[in-house]
Amino acid sequence: MLNKKQNLFGIEIDAIRMPDAVACLHEWLQSDDQVCRFVVTPNVDHAVMLQTNRELRAAYENASLVLADGHPLVWASRLLGCSLPERVPGSDLVPKFFDSCSDLHRPVRVFLLGAAPGVGMRAAEKIHRHWRGVEIVGVYSPPVGFEKDANEN
Repeated sequence: MLNKKQNLFGIEIDAIRMPDAVACLHEWLQSDDQVCRFVVTPNVDHAVMLQTNRELRAAYENASLVLADGHPLVWASRLLGCSLPERVPGSDLVPKFFDSCSDLHRPVRVFLLGAAPGVGMRAAEKIHRHWRGVEIVGVYSPPVGFEKDANEN
């Protein structure tokens, strides 16, 4: 899937709508290339941090899909003449993607990483109840300060 990108505050953001983002995830699922892909959803806070944080910038540069999470980024894109079509937040993308997986011949396998202790397990239970086409294969909540621990990283 060839996406048009818009450069906003030094971030190359994919200028796509929600249905196209869901379709992109399905393309990745059906691919046999065994490539590890990830999606980032920048908001204003990320845009500010990306100006000085090299590690975060590297993660964004390696992302397979960069989707505008916040309305302020979309509004700024319009003011700056590099219009993003709409906000595509991860908190909306994941449920829409899970909804779209109900017709697949095999379950989508998902690993939940992050959040406070217990949050991932509660999320896994809700996902299991709501989306039968999604299989949770693991849950891990790293301890506070994990980013300073080489073993955790």
